[in-house]
Amino acid sequence: MVRVQYILSCLAGLALASLTACGETKPSGSGASTATAAPALTAAPTATAAPSQTASSAPTTSATVASPPMPPRPLPIGSSGPIQPSAPADQQMATIAYVMAMVTPRGGDPPIVDRGYIGEISKKLESAVRTADKGKTPPNPVGIDKGGRKLIIQMGKGCTDKVPSNLLVQRSGSTLKAAYEAGVLVVACHDDKWECHQSTRDPADVLCHAAPR
Repeated sequence: MVRVQYILSCLAGLALASLTACGETKPSGSGASTATAAPALTAAPTATAAPSQTASSAPTTSATVASPPMPPRPLPIGSSGPIQPSAPADQQMATIAYVMAMVTPRGGDPPIVDRGYIGEISKKLESAVRTADKGKTPPNPVGIDKGGRKLIIQMGKGCTDKVPSNLLVQRSGSTLKAAYEAGVLVVACHDDKWECHQSTRDPADVLCHAAPR
């Protein structure tokens, strides 16, 4: 009887040990599953990184082909000057750079000059300046500069910021838009003291400076 109890006791001990061993196996399997899943969580951001880099590179390409900005204007748009001979050197240098940029073709400007328009409007401007001049009009008062990109109206006296537009529009029957579409970027008047540059790109962009001759 004692021997049977001993055997049953041993069997009960073996069963308890087996249950304990099975209970320890389950957490181990759960831990392995978690470790396997972890790399998938860190891989997701890597997969979305490439498109964001491609998108950020697009503006760089468009900026490369865009026209460079105009140089600083010596006075705000709407202020025509004139820039006096006594103006600071940096303002005079800015004026030179700006009027050169006004007459330089940029992206979007007409690629060629309409010679037919130049010939016709030059004749009209010559007649117009002779009646509007407050001094002695020079011979051959209308000149062409920069390959036709700039029309210069020579006067004896009376060149102001309003004169180029007045001579072109009011007295010659054209418009700044028509001049621009013909490839003319600047219409200027020049007398014994001043030169005034009227942009055809922007009617509000007029700049005058000292230019004695």
